Amino acid sequence: MGDGLSALQRKRDLSPLANIGEWTSMGDSYASGVGAGEAISPELPCRRFTKSYPSQMDKDSRLGASADHKFNPVMCSGSTFKNIHSGGPHSQADELGKGNPAVATLTIGGNNVGFRAILTACIYRFYAWRSGDCTEELAKSQAIIDGPEFADGLSKAINDAVSKAKNPDFRLYVTGYAAFFNENTEQCNNVNVALWWGTSSYWTKDLRKGMNTLLMNLNARISQVTNGLGNHKVTYVDVNHLFNTHRFCEASITEPDFRNEDIWFFHWYSDRRELSVGAPWEGTDASTCDPNSDDWGDAFHCQIAQAHADNSSLTLSEASLPSIAGASNAISPQLARVFHPKPGGQSAYAQAIFEAGIQPDFTPGWCTMHVVQYQKPDPSKDNYKFDITIFDGAKPPVNIGSAASVDAPTNVGKEIKSRLPHPLVLTAGQVDSDAVLFDYNGQHWGSTDQEHHSNFGAYDNGKREGDTGFKC
Repeated sequence: MGDGLSALQRKRDLSPLANIGEWTSMGDSYASGVGAGEAISPELPCRRFTKSYPSQMDKDSRLGASADHKFNPVMCSGSTFKNIHSGGPHSQADELGKGNPAVATLTIGGNNVGFRAILTACIYRFYAWRSGDCTEELAKSQAIIDGPEFADGLSKAINDAVSKAKNPDFRLYVTGYAAFFNENTEQCNNVNVALWWGTSSYWTKDLRKGMNTLLMNLNARISQVTNGLGNHKVTYVDVNHLFNTHRFCEASITEPDFRNEDIWFFHWYSDRRELSVGAPWEGTDASTCDPNSDDWGDAFHCQIAQAHADNSSLTLSEASLPSIAGASNAISPQLARVFHPKPGGQSAYAQAIFEAGIQPDFTPGWCTMHVVQYQKPDPSKDNYKFDITIFDGAKPPVNIGSAASVDAPTNVGKEIKSRLPHPLVLTAGQVDSDAVLFDYNGQHWGSTDQEHHSNFGAYDNGKREGDTGFKC
């Protein structure tokens, strides 16, 4: 007889995201949700907003009742890898060690590759003739993505987060980013939202494709690094597919469309009623401000002020006029959110993470494992090697993890990567007659244990094969 639970509910009960006691969100402005909803006081320096994906997740029933868990929002606008690294400035990884979170989310890398510089050079031209060349900025960012420092920085950020977490069931969900444009439509080819007259940057197919390609390459790199760590506690989460039909330049949209909520990215402003009349270069000191500030709003505001200070004869382009109606004290917050996800886009991030966490990617029950053990070529110095294949409890069973040529030092536990929610550990003995030992979620058994249906043959031509099982 059935227990009345839906298949999805069973998955939720098995999910690392279900009914947790404490969780943490880390990352940059895409995680802090700049512009999405209302600013959470104080707005600076981190610009956290009420409709960010972490805030939306925290109120979602799929995470359990809000009153039953603690939420630690440490994400901060302008963050780069160094702000995640343990011991780094305002280390977010170190915050994990101050509590006992079972789950954390992380969105990071966009600032490392220069998103802000790309928007200045390719879209808004805030810095007038000092805005840079779009093609060159895209090439610089691609070189950073391809370079070893990016992979090393992201690896350290993830490893530091995992090492600081004290909860044995800790899980980390690392997200990518979403491409900004529909690159195939025609009506955007003459769109220009550059701030200053004479510094146009049109949204041609080539420009849109160039920016989208960079985003996809960034996602591929984040995925490669995350999955390459081989840590079952860490999951890469793709968000891009959920933004389909919600990007700039969709077929049904005439850009710039500042108020269309079906577009999931912010233009400079969304509603004229938000702002009153003012000049965009007012409200900051061009002689002391930082055009490369970690805060996008402050950086863009400074670029505008310095460009005007350099040449007071600069005039605002007709294309930008709708987006500069603003009191000076409101300019930086409005600038900070450009090309960031609106609340709908933030909901997509939350949905992608829930999908990754709710679906355990295996059928629980009785899992099995096929093991091939290779004899040591030189017992005095070599280790045993193993080929491992793990199957879930489905009928017929599904392969949920494989590992080849696993080098297993004597009496040293070796974790085998799989889609299982807990570590599966293999330990080799010293000599051929020793049993191979296994550990999974409180179960401990060996290659001779009949309760686990262990059945291993004798060595033949330098190897032996066997099967075993466990509750999963």
